[in-house]
Parts: sequence; C-alpha cells; structure tokens
Amino acid sequence: MEKNKLYQAAWLTWLTLCGSLLLYFIPSSPGKTISFRKMDLLSDIRKVEKKQDIRPSAPVKDTILSQSQAKRKPRAQCAPQLICLEDFSEGANMKWFLQSLSYARNEPVRIAFFGDSFIEGDLLTMSFRDTLQLLFGGKGVGYVPLASEVAHFRTTIQHDFGNIDTYSIVSQRDGRFPLGFSGHCFKPNEAAYAEYRPAKKKPTPFEVMRLFYQTPSTRTMECIVNDTLSITTTLARGRSVQYATVPQSKANSIRFMFTNADSLNLYGASFETPTGIFVDNFSMRGNSGIGFSLISDNMFTEFNALQQYRLIVLQYGLNVVSLTDSTNFTSYEINMVRTVNRLKKLFPETSILLVGVSDRASNQNGKFLTHPDIPLMRDVQRRIAEKTKITFWDMYEAMGGENSIVKYVDSKPALAAKDYTHLTYWGGRKIAVKMAHAILFERNRHEKGAAH
Repeated sequence: MEKNKLYQAAWLTWLTLCGSLLLYFIPSSPGKTISFRKMDLLSDIRKVEKKQDIRPSAPVKDTILSQSQAKRKPRAQCAPQLICLEDFSEGANMKWFLQSLSYARNEPVRIAFFGDSFIEGDLLTMSFRDTLQLLFGGKGVGYVPLASEVAHFRTTIQHDFGNIDTYSIVSQRDGRFPLGFSGHCFKPNEAAYAEYRPAKKKPTPFEVMRLFYQTPSTRTMECIVNDTLSITTTLARGRSVQYATVPQSKANSIRFMFTNADSLNLYGASFETPTGIFVDNFSMRGNSGIGFSLISDNMFTEFNALQQYRLIVLQYGLNVVSLTDSTNFTSYEINMVRTVNRLKKLFPETSILLVGVSDRASNQNGKFLTHPDIPLMRDVQRRIAEKTKITFWDMYEAMGGENSIVKYVDSKPALAAKDYTHLTYWGGRKIAVKMAHAILFERNRHEKGAAH
C-alpha cells in the first residue's frame, strides 16, 4: 500500500503560509540583481487608502498643472464629453491639415501615424481611418511595410511574405540599407516575395498599388495580379526613393516577386484610391520616438516628396515608462523636443499632433492600478508640445483618467487586453472615434474663424 502523504502535504502548506507571511514583513527594495516587492495576502479585503507620491525626484504636481493647464483651451470652448486638441501654436500648426480636408474629394490627403506597439495591428488607426474616410472619401489602408512581425495579426489587410531580411530602428542596422520613412529597410533574398489581399471581412479591391524602393541600377519585378495575371514592371534606377505603380486596378490580390535583387532596397507598398483620406500606420514595437534620429534628413524629404503628408501623429510614451523610473523623464523630454523641432524643420507645411500616453496599470500590492508614472509622462508630453509649439491631445484623459485601463479590461466586451496596456478592437474603436471627433471639432472652429 502507498504511504499516506497527508502529513507531508500539511507540512508543505504550513511552510508556504509561513513563507508568505514572512514576505509581508520584508520591505520593498529595488536592487541591481534582486528586487523585493512587499506581498499583502489581505489586499483584496483590506480597505486601501490612497497615499500621496512622496518620491523626492518627482516634480510638484500643482506646478506642472499650473504651467500646462494655464494655456489649455477653457472647457467651455469644447463640446461636452469631448477632449479637445490643445494647440500651442495658436492655430498655426493645425492649419495645414485642416485646410487640406476641404479638397480631399479631389486629391489624396495623407496622415502619417507613428507609434509603438499600442497601434500595431492597425487596431486604433483602422477606426480612425474609417471615420475620416466616411466623411471625406477614400478607400484603402495606405502604406504597409514589405514585411511585418504582426502581419497575421492585422485584419485590415491580408499580408504574407518570405525570404526578406529586415533592418529597422529597433533591430539590426547596416549602412548599406538606409532606413526609410517608417524606420525600416527590407533586403530581398533569392525568391523573395510579398503578397497582399484585401481584408477578409470587407474585401474592397485594390485600385492604386504602389511599391516604394531604391536601387542604383535598373531592375525588373514580376507582379502576379488576381493569382493569374503576370505583369513585369521596371524599377528605374536612382539614388532617391521612388515608387512603381502596378498598371492594373480592381485587384483582389497582388504578389510582388524579386529576382537578381542585389542592391535593391525595399520599403513598403501602398493601397489606396486616387482621392480621399489615407492614414498610414507606422507602428514599431519597442520604439520610444527618439529613434527618428536614425533616419536621415534626405530619407524624410524624399518620402514626403512622394507622399506630401498633411498631418504627422506621434503616439509614444509607454516604452519609456518603467516600474523603477524616477528621473522625471528629463532626458526623454530633451530628446523629444529636439526630435519634434527636427520634424518641424523637415516638414514645414505639415501639421504635427502629439498624442499623450494612454493609461497603463501595474500590480501594486495585489491590485491593478494606474502606473504612478503615467500622469507624469502625460504632463511631460504636454510640455514637449508647448515647448515646440505643436498640438497635443490627452489620450489618458480621453480614456477616463486614473484606472481607466482597469475599467477597459473589465468591460463587456473587453476594451483592453489582460496586460493592462494594449487595446482590443473595441477599445481602439472607442479611442479612435474620440480622437476623430476632437479633430472635427477643431476643424469647425477653424472654419468659423476663417469665415470671420
């Protein structure tokens, strides 16, 4: 007969309980190799009192708010339940984009939406794009990289690829492969290909298909349209970035194939219509926004000569906030001010919108609460917009402020993922609509001001 293990199990349970109680009396202390965080076994039933953040390096909250909020638009000028844009240029910054909306029915109006993993998969930008295209025309997802680690996660376009090496801001880099506008450069190997198909749920055929590239010598590329029609396209040589247009419209699939591709640098493809609004998603997991310094001035201007962006949106911050950061993000603020000023110089007729950090929660003594550095980062970003005289939109406040991400996770359907950081489709849609409404409200204000 087997020996009864009940006695050993009881001892193991008792030792586990004693160990857990011991952890309660060990104070939280960060270390270089090992960090201790205090454990509270009764946190779920204990009444928690909110404590004031007394970190010595943290700036005085009242000082930050008094300096930043003093220049914000009074609440009375904004519609109820709407978080308005805060334009620190007194209207000079946003005019380029707002004026362009009046002719979107006659020519393309492009938005470059840069961000980190918060917008990857097109979760937020797809609803933002759909809302604007519904009002101002246009169909298509715009720019798509040649290869992507979230290609099969994105639902707004079907994307497959093979035999392609990726160079980027956050991965390997090589001077022979200059990073493009999106922060990527792709090197095709033998039998390389990239295939695109319309979204499964709303399969709208491609009308205008373009491929962005750079090559020192003339190349040819084979395109397979609708799985049957083979078209050979010439890629003209040149030192600057160019694009080749596929001479076929109403396509339900396009497959780019490359042979003898030495010295051919590829960047991405674009899918759109001749007129309307287009929102290009330039997401990059792990990017903080400072990585723009790795993209040359020439690359920025060459791409913009082809695209003529009217609005650049910057969504960053989550990768900078960490559990142990107590530096006030001074270095980040200095670098981002430099980055934004550089973009203003390179894009003198483009509006720039800085989107504040979203809410994010961390486990604090057994409860998920807003990370204490999130409001601080939001205030730093508002200061960046103020110093560079661009426009700011407070996404943290638009979500509902403190602990809003927790409510998003608990919603039915869930508006955020269980990591208490990233949005779901429904959460992305909710935020995108609020952002679009803020822009439309600003457009109405702009038109009324122009009329007077």
